[in-house]
Amino acid sequence: MRKKWIAGLLAALALSLGGCSSAPEDVDIDKLAAELAEKVSFTDELAQIDDGMISMVYDGLTWEDAVLYMGSGATAEEVAVFAFTDAKAARMAVQEGKAHIESQKGAFENYVPEEVKRLEGAIVQQGGRYMAVVVTEDTDTADQILKDYHFK
Repeated sequence: MRKKWIAGLLAALALSLGGCSSAPEDVDIDKLAAELAEKVSFTDELAQIDDGMISMVYDGLTWEDAVLYMGSGATAEEVAVFAFTDAKAARMAVQEGKAHIESQKGAFENYVPEEVKRLEGAIVQQGGRYMAVVVTEDTDTADQILKDYHFK
């Protein structure tokens, strides 16, 4: 009986430790954003946006650090990676990231309607205390890179 109890306790401990390892502990968001911008295929040429401009694009978010790459405006393509104080803040930010995508749909609907399809496939994912937003048609590559960083 005691051996079964210890075996059960060890199994539960192993499962709980396994769950912890799936969230990124410390992500270099500059590196992740650059990797996404370089390895994912984009129609437009993306450029890194100055830190002061990020709050104009993502005005509903409060973050610790952020990196944003955007195109010329002729497309909705972008890469954004944010660091928050904790996983709870990042989880809440996912809703703001999705709201940003919805806002972009409204903006592009009359301006460049073809971009709405790209926005409908946008990636908004959380990994621990981080959130990433990627607007591209090359979602498979973006998903794989984010998966490598333990985003979901």
